Amino acid sequence: MGSDLPLEASAPWKCRAESYWMILQLQNPLPVDIYDQLEAEHPACTTAGFKGGYGMVMVVRYSDTPVGSYDELAIIPGNFNVKGGSLDGQAKLRVTRIYVSQKDTTYNGRRNWNIPKHLARFEFSAPPVAKGSSPPKQLTVSVYPPDSEDANAKPFFRATFAPISYLPAFPLSTSYMPLDMTIVQPPIPAGEDSILCGTDKWVRFQTTFATSRAYLMRATNEDDYGKVKQEGWWPRVKPWSTGFWLEEAVLDVSTLEEEWS
Repeated sequence: MGSDLPLEASAPWKCRAESYWMILQLQNPLPVDIYDQLEAEHPACTTAGFKGGYGMVMVVRYSDTPVGSYDELAIIPGNFNVKGGSLDGQAKLRVTRIYVSQKDTTYNGRRNWNIPKHLARFEFSAPPVAKGSSPPKQLTVSVYPPDSEDANAKPFFRATFAPISYLPAFPLSTSYMPLDMTIVQPPIPAGEDSILCGTDKWVRFQTTFATSRAYLMRATNEDDYGKVKQEGWWPRVKPWSTGFWLEEAVLDVSTLEEEWS
């Protein structure tokens, strides 16, 4: 492909990252802005099939992927009813809204797995933890619209994470947790920008996260008092105050296990 077009990087992907997880337990009806406006207008991207269960808000700082380093903010509300395919009628996880800091991953996430990625600008109060070092006492992440360079711009998401330092680090792998990490994504529409490619089939795939250094953390999600401007950009959700901080994690995203119309 030409240099002015996105780099194509087909599945599977093996990525290395530092990640922070905030646990959710949402109820019907799901909040406004759980989807981006582009996807919300697609008939397959409905909230009607939401079945609840545990979900999460994830912030990920990728250091190594097939398309280079980037940052990510995603929300998985919980389980949705699957329509069609071999899992018809079952409840599986779905990513409904996700922001990333570079174009190549936007394009490939949509193209490979129907992941509805959009661009955003990220700011962190500290760099990722260097190997062999201790994490900072706290880390604040702010996420802004992609074209907001104004010093007075308000983020649409801001959270502060503080690892619980008196507890030791521990290994964590989703492969050994009582979690079904099967992701089923509906087809998504195309946007005006060429990186916002669309798809026309449902897809199913697997993800796994693993690290030898995870911590419990305190998480504060700033969604009130004028500190953030969420409308149109991010749903008003209140994750649990305790989450997980993962250092030197490996994320595997599989090839498609199934696709159907």
